[in-house]
Amino acid sequence: MNISGIAVGFCNWLNKINPRTQDENKAIQYGMELLLDNVVKFAMIQLIGVLIGKGFETFIILLSFCGLRLQAGGVHAKTGMGCGFSMLFIWAVSLLGNSYINMDISVLPLIYALSMLIVWLCAPRTININFFSPKDKLKKKISSSVLLTVFMAVTSVFPSLRELIMIPVILEVMTLLPQNKKQIEEGENEG
Repeated sequence: MNISGIAVGFCNWLNKINPRTQDENKAIQYGMELLLDNVVKFAMIQLIGVLIGKGFETFIILLSFCGLRLQAGGVHAKTGMGCGFSMLFIWAVSLLGNSYINMDISVLPLIYALSMLIVWLCAPRTININFFSPKDKLKKKISSSVLLTVFMAVTSVFPSLRELIMIPVILEVMTLLPQNKKQIEEGENEG
């Protein structure tokens, strides 16, 4: 059974408990497909990390990247496979960066300030932005800011986690940046 089949089965089960409209079922099925797809990607990357002896490091990288991404959004791949390869790329770059980059605590305030600026100017960035109210957008900005602050505090107190957290955070923040003039203009028109 594939992910779509599982999502359809879930919707059918929910309809037995509490019947829903066709549109509600489509939304629930879509959400379930996204959730399952992301859980599978997360689990596969985590399994690869465990198999190469980097399970803890992989968990920290994925927690940092995915945690911020859930709040701030970012560029989305056109296909599920593209998304999976992008996550794998971010994981690999973060894992390699942890081995070769040594961030001094003195760069954290700069990273924090730039990341915060980008979050407040560009987040949330999502394909469903039209469904967000101004209040929802503000909540996402605040949640992203709180996460950035927590990540900065953790990396200040635990230097051994610094690169494992900061590299995926930097990569995630970069996915918030507008890609072309049209996206910049759309952002200006929104708020």
